[in-house]
Amino acid sequence: MQPTPPEVVIANIAFIAFWVFIVALIWLGGQRFERTRAFRERMIAQWKPALAITAIFLISNGLASRSPINPYLLAIFCQVLIGLALARGIAGYEPLKTTQSILRRERMVQNIVLLVAISIIAGIVGLFIGAVGLGIVQSIFHETNRTSELAQSFSINKMQAFFQLLWGAGIAEETTYRLVALSFVWAMTRRRWLAIFISALLFAAYHLSPLDGLYLKFWQFPISQFVSTVFIGMVWGYVFTRRDYETSVLSHTLSDWLPMLLFM
Repeated sequence: MQPTPPEVVIANIAFIAFWVFIVALIWLGGQRFERTRAFRERMIAQWKPALAITAIFLISNGLASRSPINPYLLAIFCQVLIGLALARGIAGYEPLKTTQSILRRERMVQNIVLLVAISIIAGIVGLFIGAVGLGIVQSIFHETNRTSELAQSFSINKMQAFFQLLWGAGIAEETTYRLVALSFVWAMTRRRWLAIFISALLFAAYHLSPLDGLYLKFWQFPISQFVSTVFIGMVWGYVFTRRDYETSVLSHTLSDWLPMLLFM
């Protein structure tokens, strides 16, 4: 396994510190400002699902044969607190629809089946749109397709790859770019498609930044990578807004995992 570039380490440490700082700022601001206090109370109320999602992140990390100690879980916990508070402030939207149905024992089987079925369909759709978009843009700008090299860079078996993608792509990326970024824009503007598009742009830019450990590989075909990822990000944004966070996490994971099955 190649060593992690130092800029990736620095970027991720800064990212973790940023989200811890934001939660602390909301906590302290809630003691002085009425509007911040209301959001703080809503944020604090999300601690149980935030802890559960962080636990799934940590378990997936272990099943992928990674170190059981992953400081990124601090960022996940803080982001889920904020993201759920934002999403549940949007009228008529529930970001954990399947979980809520299980807790309330209402239409549990139906919602679980829908979660799996929609995730599989959306995963295939996302994979198809990404592949077609990548191919078209690469042909226009004459960039070399290096996506198969990404699959080969995984030095683990297929099941371990699934869990690595669950915590790395599914939970980590969907938490940042759908649960937090999309929910924030959606809540502020009340324009769903604008929120989907902006979150997709941020999602695509992230893959070309040191926050993504594979960013140097993506810079070998940056234009096609950016454009195709915007398309894919809009798929996940649509799934998030029409269904829930859980479905976007699973469908994103499956979409990234299917190529692993073909190329590993």
